Amino acid sequence: MTKALFSRSIIIAAALLTVIPSYAQSLVEPEKNVDCSEFIIKQGRNRPQQGMEIRGKYIFSLEDGGHVNIYNFKKHDGKVIGQFELASSRPDNHANNAEFGIETKKGASFPLMYISNGKVNSEIEWLCYVESITLKKGVWSSEIAQTIHLDGSNWEAKGYTAIFGAPSWLIDRERKELWVFSAIKRTVASVTKDPSENKYIATKFRIPALSEGEDVYLSADDILDQVIFPFDVWFTQAGCCTKGRIFYGFGVGKQDPTRPSVICVYDTNTHEISARYEVQEQVIYEIEDIVVKGKWMYVNTNTNPKKGQPDPVIYRLSLPSKK
Repeated sequence: MTKALFSRSIIIAAALLTVIPSYAQSLVEPEKNVDCSEFIIKQGRNRPQQGMEIRGKYIFSLEDGGHVNIYNFKKHDGKVIGQFELASSRPDNHANNAEFGIETKKGASFPLMYISNGKVNSEIEWLCYVESITLKKGVWSSEIAQTIHLDGSNWEAKGYTAIFGAPSWLIDRERKELWVFSAIKRTVASVTKDPSENKYIATKFRIPALSEGEDVYLSADDILDQVIFPFDVWFTQAGCCTKGRIFYGFGVGKQDPTRPSVICVYDTNTHEISARYEVQEQVIYEIEDIVVKGKWMYVNTNTNPKKGQPDPVIYRLSLPSKK
């Protein structure tokens, strides 16, 4: 081996050593003795299951395109007790995530609901539709109360890490914060071939008030904080945020062993992944969204009838153990 080739080998080896520990540190010990069970087997499916939110006795189950089925959280018998179309309903609205906020529009029955599209390259990819939901005499309806436009064009110029797109809009109601969760590049294996190539990005903004107008624009000048997390799992789905912790789901269950069911808890306080669930043996279907309520996580999943899979399931999982 020549001296030049030996030196080059040392440089490559050193570079690899800097990558491997970084990836290893992102892996926390998976949760043990997880309490997981089927909470609801949902009837009335029309389209693929996506976002989910819970308020009082109601479960709001969103479907691709913007249809919403309502289920009874207390009875959890799977029967549809109401339904409506989101005001933002359209073929390219993936309705990937749903989050109740802290403000209620006058005359509405529920707090504002923040809808993440989640469909890459859609013309509404960077928008968050803020909807006001009303229940009157058994009839459900929704209207767009505000549209939030996210401008990611100048983040790097302002010293922040840019995201590829498909922002997931998460509301931390306890802290009155809006977090946008995304990544440097798409989280599919065809784009992110190696974990060291990507990072998950959580970016904090204020929650715009309705008094700010029907259209609100957020840019790098509005960023309040940004936290960068290691990338260690493929195929991003959706989640929620509470008390500074982002609960996020990944994978397609047992359909694909390279994309198993995983839930990670990203702590924006410590800037670390504080908990990890590897639950492909328990959550056997595609994870879609997560709601934290009381002492439990409620995990919405999607099933594929073309593959002979049964009605979609909402699972109930125990929260992370205190370490």
